[in-house]
Amino acid sequence: MSEFQDQKKKMAKKIWGIAALVFFAVGGFLLMGITGRKTEISPEKASRPVKTMTLLAPEVTFRRIFPGKVIASKTAELSFRVSGPLVELPVKKGASIQQGSLIARIDPRDFRIQLTNAQSALSNASAQLDAMKAGARKEEISALSSKVSSAKARLSEAETDYQRMNRLFDEGVVAQVDLERAKTTYEVAKGELNTASQQLQEARSGARVEDIKAMEATIQGLKAQVEAAQSALKDTELRAPFNGIVAERYVDNYQSVQKNQTIISLQNLERIEIIISVPEQDIMRIKTYRSPSFFASFEASPGKKYPLEFKEITTKADPQTQTYAATFSMPYPEDFIALPGMTTQIEIVGEGETKGTGDFLVPSIAVVPGEDTKHFVWIVDEKTMTVHKAEVSLLSYKDDMAIIRGGVNTGSRIVIAGVNYLVEGDSVTFFNSEE
Repeated sequence: MSEFQDQKKKMAKKIWGIAALVFFAVGGFLLMGITGRKTEISPEKASRPVKTMTLLAPEVTFRRIFPGKVIASKTAELSFRVSGPLVELPVKKGASIQQGSLIARIDPRDFRIQLTNAQSALSNASAQLDAMKAGARKEEISALSSKVSSAKARLSEAETDYQRMNRLFDEGVVAQVDLERAKTTYEVAKGELNTASQQLQEARSGARVEDIKAMEATIQGLKAQVEAAQSALKDTELRAPFNGIVAERYVDNYQSVQKNQTIISLQNLERIEIIISVPEQDIMRIKTYRSPSFFASFEASPGKKYPLEFKEITTKADPQTQTYAATFSMPYPEDFIALPGMTTQIEIVGEGETKGTGDFLVPSIAVVPGEDTKHFVWIVDEKTMTVHKAEVSLLSYKDDMAIIRGGVNTGSRIVIAGVNYLVEGDSVTFFNSEE
């Protein structure tokens, strides 16, 4: 009986062992299924790129200094309008010349000959026209009358001879060739009389109207040739169109040059221009300051400031520096030589529109209308890179800028582009050059 019980116990242990193995196998399989399952992660909202500005301490007086560079306000590339060899070239690179000064001269001899020929042809044509309008002189008419009389006498003689030859030919006394010779002489004499009579008639009545008009047209053409020759002769001299400095000389004396070939580059000495690069935030400030003043200082004239006139500013920022090119002008200084490429310092001073210590000047597009008459701006939390509303008081507008108070502090970073697409807590990234 005890042996049977021992076998029974052994059988039970085996069954429990198999069951345990099955349990752990199934459990492991289930565990692998759970751990091997991919965790579904809900996609995060993409950060929105925005343009921002950092609020600076309000200023009653604005003063900024920018490095600048001198440029010529006017540059001319001078050339001849005619071709030929140079015989004079007195200017050198860097020389200062006055308006009207000789820069270069082309050999004028051929051009003088052309002018003389044109003037001579015009004089001859004018004399002919005068004669045509005045008619022939008395002695000329007398000579033509004598010519007509002689022609009549020759014609009468030739006619008599021709008639006599006809009778003799009919009688068979002369040959056919003699008759033909007499006929030819008669025809020539008749033609000479017609010509002489026409010349006498023209001399007595003057030239025909159409002949006079034709000669007048010829004279107009000759006058144009004379004017062209005079201009060509004048164009053999190249003179300065304004006071300036010879920035470059491209040819040498005695060299043959072609028309429109650049001889020198002349830069204006009456005024100079200065160009600077201005960041966007300073552009925003300068636009709203009352009566800004501009001054230039040069190393060549230490301790002296030169008033400037604002000329223009580009409307598109440089893609590399995100700055705007502003151009100023001033009269050419009398106490030193200012050349293009020289460096200078530009000082801009203005009285601000903001009066209170908590007033800030911002682009008007940064101010968003809220409920009722409230307004707000978006402030960027730079630690979390998220945006939050800040209610502000809108004091006034000036052009495309706004003056606000409250809700922001010096150093606050506000969104100035893309404000209408934001909601509270949005993640943002920067894309402006301030970062």
